Order: sequence, then structure tokens, then C-alpha cells
Amino acid sequence: MEDSQSTLRLPPLNALRMFEVAGRRQNIRQAAAELFVTPSAVSRQVRALESWLGVQLFNHNGRSVRLTDAGARYLEAVTKHLAAISEATDDITGRRQREASLRLRSYTLFATSWLVPRLTEFHRAHPWVELELITSSRADDFGHFDVDAEIRPGSGIWTGCRSDLLVSGDVVFVCSADYRDEHGLSEPRDIRKLNPEDLLRSTASPGLWERWLESVGIAGVDVDRGLSFSDSSLTCHAAIAGQGVCLAPRGVVEADLASGRLVAPFPSVAGQGLEFYLVYSPDQLYRRAFHEFREWLVTALK
Repeated sequence: MEDSQSTLRLPPLNALRMFEVAGRRQNIRQAAAELFVTPSAVSRQVRALESWLGVQLFNHNGRSVRLTDAGARYLEAVTKHLAAISEATDDITGRRQREASLRLRSYTLFATSWLVPRLTEFHRAHPWVELELITSSRADDFGHFDVDAEIRPGSGIWTGCRSDLLVSGDVVFVCSADYRDEHGLSEPRDIRKLNPEDLLRSTASPGLWERWLESVGIAGVDVDRGLSFSDSSLTCHAAIAGQGVCLAPRGVVEADLASGRLVAPFPSVAGQGLEFYLVYSPDQLYRRAFHEFREWLVTALK
């Protein structure tokens, strides 16, 4: 006869999983977003777990939650054992290698101006992640689901995908400080002083100069004579070298502006913006490498 005392008494696994995320996040809404469920579903599962245990795990204060002392101890134990279950599952299914790999395609400007300079920081914190970075500025290179995730400009809405807004900022007119001083640039109408060949263009952003000039009320400027590059990162490098002026999203040239490699001679123009998103299929959130990269990326951009 089976010894009844040897039978494991385990709470519902789904409730444990939701408790772990809510405890780690210290926020019901953020836990719900990570799990792709409603906040009420998380709250119900947490209450069910508390009822099953007969122990209060959270103190509630409006929309925020805080672990009780008992909840904090339980979270530490639950996290450790759920991680062990996940590791054992990866071992027996052979998914460990896949969990460590991450193929990412990024718009070239974002990769060169923001991501690549910070990848050392990510690798130091996550040395086990095997990251393969592919760059492109061609719109038709994106959206083929041949990579784990993409960083791309757009509206934030892609069929069958989820997206996180990474950078949202105005498009700014930039050049080197020497170029600004040499040509006396202090307001948008000063662009009429420039040789049209100094208006650096990116084929990845067609019509950008035309829209910008229209927004500042300047007509009659020939924008088709300047040097043309395959992506905006090259136009920025050309501007840094003093070859002319270009337009770029402020969010991805902040480091160049802060260092003085580029300057913005006049304020941004309202209504001229560009947003970059991390785009991925929902099931990527359950892969360890992507989950860790997404957490690092979103946190670094706050």
C-alpha cells in the first residue's frame, strides 16, 4: 500500500507560475503583460494560491502589490525550483542550445548608432547568449520570420506579431559643429545658403527631406543632388565627417549629439518623428535568450 505521506502536495502549477511573475515584477499589470493574460486573471490565480496555502503572499495597496515576508520567502523557493524544472525540461528535450541562441535583424541606423556600442554590456551580463546580429535598411528584408526578432521603424502594428516601442523621437537636422559654424546655420531658412549637394540623403528614407522642408515652410530646394547612401547610418557618418547635413531620429543620435560629433543647429520640427520597435512573435517570450535580451533592451532605453 502506498504511503500517503510520500504523496507530494503541490499547488496548481499555473497559479505558481503567475505568482512567480507577479512577485518578480511587484506589479499585477506588468505580470499580466508578460504572461499575455488579463490583470484580473493574475489576481484570481494569486488569490487561489493564497487560499490553497492558507497564507497571505501579497499586501495590496491600490494597483500596487508588495510581497509579505512569507511571500518573499515563498517566491525565492518557487523561483529556484521552477528554474530547475525548466532546466531539466531543456536537458531532456534538447532545447538548451536553441534557448541560448538569438538571431536578431535590426535597422542599420539603430544597430550602429545605439545597439552595437552597448552590446558589450549585454554580453557581460548574459555571456551564455549566442547573439547573431543582421543589419539592413531595406524594408523588404523585414517581416519574413526567418529571425527571432527584428528592430525596425514603423507604426507598431504588424499582423501576427507583438511589438515594444524602443525609441520615439523627432527627426532632427544635424551636422558637424565645424560645418554649422562655417555656414552660419542657426534657423531652418539658413538651409537656402547651402549647396544642394550638401543635403545628404538615405535611400532607406525616401521623401524625408521633402516632408521636413514642407513642415518648416521652405520650398524650391533641390533635394535630389546631394550624396545618396543606402541607409541613414551612413548619412550620419558623412555628416560627422563634415560632408554636409542630414536628418536623423533624435533617439538614435543622442550619443553623437552628447559627444559633440554632431550638433542640431535648430530645434526639432513638431510632427516630424520616427519610431523604432522590437517586433517578435508572442511565443518568443517563452525563450530564455529572447526574454533576457528584451528585458535588457527595454530597461536600457528607459
